[in-house]
Amino acid sequence: ANADTPEDAEKARENGAQGIGLVRTEHMFFKTEERLRSVRRMIMAADEAERRKALDEILVFQREDFEGIFRAMRGLPVTIRVLDP
Repeated sequence: ANADTPEDAEKARENGAQGIGLVRTEHMFFKTEERLRSVRRMIMAADEAERRKALDEILVFQREDFEGIFRAMRGLPVTIRVLDP
């Protein structure tokens, strides 16, 4: 199964998934307008300081989502496509 959020991973497990073939990290940011704004700030940053500030915001979202996905999968394999800022 593919899953981009903890909710997707839970649903995949309920349907018998034996792992996550691809977590599309960029899709995590479509969940809320706040997340999308943070990604846009990272992309459009004028300098490294602005980019790092946006990345700090993004890290909170990613950490929360990855932890939820790993909990849902309970040790089963998960493949993650990461962002390359």
